[in-house]
Amino acid sequence: MTITKFILLFIVTSISGIGAAAEEFQTHRPLIASTLVGLALGDLKTGIIVGASMELIALGWMTIGASVPPDPAIAGAIAAIMAIVGKQNVGVAISIAVPVAVAGQVLQIVQKSTIDVFIMHVADKYAERGSTKGITAMHFLTAIPSALRVSIPSLMVAYFANTSHVKAVLDNLPKSITIGLQISSGFLVVVGYAMIMELLNANELLPFFFIGFLTMTFTKMTLVGLAIMGASFAAIFYFYFIKDDNKNTHRRRRTNFINYSDDKFVDEINDETVIKDKPLKLEHKDLLKIFWRMQFYQISWNYERMQNLCYCYSIIPVLKKLYKTKESLSGALKRHMEYFNTHQFTVPIVLGVNAAMEEAVANEEKINDETITGIKVALMGPLAGLGDPIFWGILRPMIGAIGAGMGLSGNLLGPVIFFVSINAIRLIMRYYGLVIPYYKGINMIASMKEILPKIMKTVAVLAYVVMGGLVAKWTIINVPIKLYSYSIDGKVVVVTAQQQLDTIMPNLLPLILTFLIYWLLRKKVPAIFCIIGLMILGIIGYNLGFLGLPS
Repeated sequence: MTITKFILLFIVTSISGIGAAAEEFQTHRPLIASTLVGLALGDLKTGIIVGASMELIALGWMTIGASVPPDPAIAGAIAAIMAIVGKQNVGVAISIAVPVAVAGQVLQIVQKSTIDVFIMHVADKYAERGSTKGITAMHFLTAIPSALRVSIPSLMVAYFANTSHVKAVLDNLPKSITIGLQISSGFLVVVGYAMIMELLNANELLPFFFIGFLTMTFTKMTLVGLAIMGASFAAIFYFYFIKDDNKNTHRRRRTNFINYSDDKFVDEINDETVIKDKPLKLEHKDLLKIFWRMQFYQISWNYERMQNLCYCYSIIPVLKKLYKTKESLSGALKRHMEYFNTHQFTVPIVLGVNAAMEEAVANEEKINDETITGIKVALMGPLAGLGDPIFWGILRPMIGAIGAGMGLSGNLLGPVIFFVSINAIRLIMRYYGLVIPYYKGINMIASMKEILPKIMKTVAVLAYVVMGGLVAKWTIINVPIKLYSYSIDGKVVVVTAQQQLDTIMPNLLPLILTFLIYWLLRKKVPAIFCIIGLMILGIIGYNLGFLGLPS
């Protein structure tokens, strides 16, 4: 590998590493990370194909609260390197990348619980001094270990995979293992689908899952067509079953989409905190400064106080504008260095509300520090419960699946559509989520309590239709066991178990396997155990003869 490729590989894997920490531009997703590696190594098509295959497996890998999944950035990078530099089959490359992704998960936990916590405490000292530049520097300093966490292992794998000794070992792996891993790569995708279904946890909407499954099983509909059909069902569901159904809202079984603290949430948003007719000190350009800062929001997330440094860094433009003395600025900075955590795409709502409240404090209105902190605490739980299922559980997997479907043939349009679409959604949410709460006031948030669960159920309809279709389209299981044979016109016809199953119901085994993994996840079996178990199943199945490559 040339020096130029080595440098380019370092740059793109560092970008993916920072993306894994920030989760903003989605450069850490395998579809993008592998594509960037392919671009750096001069084999873009292979990078796209590997990234698309890995993305389908990692659809359900999402960060929720303090839960960190296997690192999708390092999985995408390593898989592409193994396929391009190590010349391995895509299935084998992915199977090697998955355990490395688990190691990346451990590295990320160590980083976020030690290095980033230490940096956050240094930022505390800068807050004490009222130094906004120091806090900004500490926020971005955490990007360095995030970049190195992915780039260094990737460079090491790229170096050793190209050596004759390691390459000989990889090339001489027994077929009983390599073919078994190829077989398992065909059905590893069900773990991601099952993880999303577990997050949605709305069994009453499962009929929509079967609609998507049956449509893709018995028609030649594309994924884009499936998404349009799902959106149509979601619209019908909303307008005919949800929109005017106010009387029965509280009688329905509550799902786990949004974990409101019931009346406590509403009590925090009382008349004292409603901001009306205030003399404006903030301008639209001040809100835009927050907007631009949010593009790098979650880089400094840590295990002690989670998004506290991220949040403080983002709101600095407002604090600098409103508090002119070091003492008052220091007090405001320390207030926003306290514990905070919510979904990064819904945090603009809290920032918009807080900007209005900080302005009211500066105007000497009847709001104190405890009220500002109380509103932050009251909003972060409900907004996390909104953001996780909508963005990580529905929109990203759906767009990722469509992009991956296009990318499986090496089509660059796949990663491009994914990158542009998810970032368009993110930017719209960042901007309007910030500006509207600032100008409209906090009562808007309280009024959302009734409508949010309805919106969630509506969007979940779309998710279930798409997930059902993906199970039918991308899950590959072949049982080549010979059942019997017969002669017709002098030719011997062999009937396999797979053919017999297809006469009963095509894609029956993928459907059964998906719900088996879903049941295991509901029983608290870790997803990574399910992935490793399916890899072992592929190897054993091939060696015992009851699983084979697609015919």
